[in-house]
Amino acid sequence: MKRSRLKLFKTTSLTISLLGVILILITIGVIAYIGVASLTNTVSDTVSSGASHDQVASLQSQYTNTSNQYLSLNEQMINSNDNDLKLRYNEGKLKLSEAQTTISSLETNNELTDEEVKTKVESVQNNLKEVNELYKQFTS
Repeated sequence: MKRSRLKLFKTTSLTISLLGVILILITIGVIAYIGVASLTNTVSDTVSSGASHDQVASLQSQYTNTSNQYLSLNEQMINSNDNDLKLRYNEGKLKLSEAQTTISSLETNNELTDEEVKTKVESVQNNLKEVNELYKQFTS
């Protein structure tokens, strides 16, 4: 009888030890997975943030070129007697102002989501496109 209890105790304690080792390995695996996932997200966010900064720098360059071209018409518009022409010119200046404000907000706010950045970039591109079209109308 003593041998049977001893054998049962030995089997039980071996089973419990084996389960403990398995649970420790599973815990280490879960912690490693969480660590790798968070590191991957951090790297991914950094990469997409860098791409957004490149896009904003490109928009700033486009804005500067468009603004310089458009504002070169300023003296012609001041001397013009056509109020409709002046009104359209001022609409273009307003679009340039909106584009500059949006670009500034993109440069200063680093906590925007990718979707918000994409929406604002499209807005700036549309404004610059409209200003370029107005410029072409004035110069033709």
